[in-house]
Amino acid sequence: MIKISPLKALQPGKDIFDLMISDQANGKGHKNEQLSFEDLLHLFGCPLDDRPAVYVYEFRGEFGAMRGIWAAIDLSQTPATAIKRHEETVSSKVEALKIDRKNKAMQKSPILLVHKKNKTLDTLVDFVQRTRKPLPSEWSQMGHFLYQVQEEDVIEKLVDEFMKLETVYLADGHHRLEAACSLQKNIPQQISSLFVSEDVISIGAFHRVVSGVAISDALLMEKLKQYYYISKIPNNKAYKPDRKNRLGLSFKGEWYQLDLNKASMAWSTVPDTVILQDKILSAVLGIDQPKEDERLSCFPDCQWPEFLAALSGNETSIGFSLFPMAVDAFITTADKGDFLPPKSTWITPKVPQGFMASSPVAITAKGEKVHVTNG
Repeated sequence: MIKISPLKALQPGKDIFDLMISDQANGKGHKNEQLSFEDLLHLFGCPLDDRPAVYVYEFRGEFGAMRGIWAAIDLSQTPATAIKRHEETVSSKVEALKIDRKNKAMQKSPILLVHKKNKTLDTLVDFVQRTRKPLPSEWSQMGHFLYQVQEEDVIEKLVDEFMKLETVYLADGHHRLEAACSLQKNIPQQISSLFVSEDVISIGAFHRVVSGVAISDALLMEKLKQYYYISKIPNNKAYKPDRKNRLGLSFKGEWYQLDLNKASMAWSTVPDTVILQDKILSAVLGIDQPKEDERLSCFPDCQWPEFLAALSGNETSIGFSLFPMAVDAFITTADKGDFLPPKSTWITPKVPQGFMASSPVAITAKGEKVHVTNG
């Protein structure tokens, strides 16, 4: 049961939003006081929606389109067990975000949630896109579009359909959600959320670099052979795996292909990031706390050149390239209640920060306002 609510939102545009979040903007107003949501509107002339709305978001890119439903989750009426998570949080970061939510006047970006394919929601999204034009925005030049839904009957249908969902899966925003849920114990919370169907979400790989490694070639290869067949890459080209159960390895300027060996086939259904973390990063290289260990750096696939640069000419670094996780593996892990290592999934495309900001006022489907203190 997922209780969604319409948002009171504004679309500031990229240039204006950059100003709104700049130190210069936050320095205006009374000394030692942060600008309120209304102050920002007054300073920059951004119109706040006069009526609450739910939105359909669409990204059109080179490889097709992704679309989803953008609304607020009412955490006071959504069971905590209905939002499945796949990644542990760092308590210090959660505490910092709790303070941020209390002090800031707007939510700049949504958390990202995946739901299983739902024909009714697909039909409603089709209807929204068919019956109106996207809101005018300079973001459309970069492929990002918003369709606004203010009709009470359509909003009610969306609310009702989400109430029928037993589970959604958190893809991005673990720390923000944890902070909101923690504050929910004392103050009703809503959180800006983008819901995307499992059949349109795209998951990219996160590659790893471990720096400052003091291990011999012979010992590393001996440890790796317990789980993988090892072969050198022809012409020593930087290598991206082309399937699951396969890794790329860069060590002392040489590239290798690692394939899960016959003795390790029991691990074949386990995500590659889990095998890498448990059997190599932790057991061999001592990376037991990947969220906090400064020796470990993670690079999404879109930062492949940066990943290669971090390895270039560095004899004490080891690089691991990975194949992207399948969406069903991500969902299965969450359903089991298991946690993936940090930076296991790179969800694309990313909604630009500030593409749409939302007011800290939760609004029910019937238009009743519930005041909350959040960000």
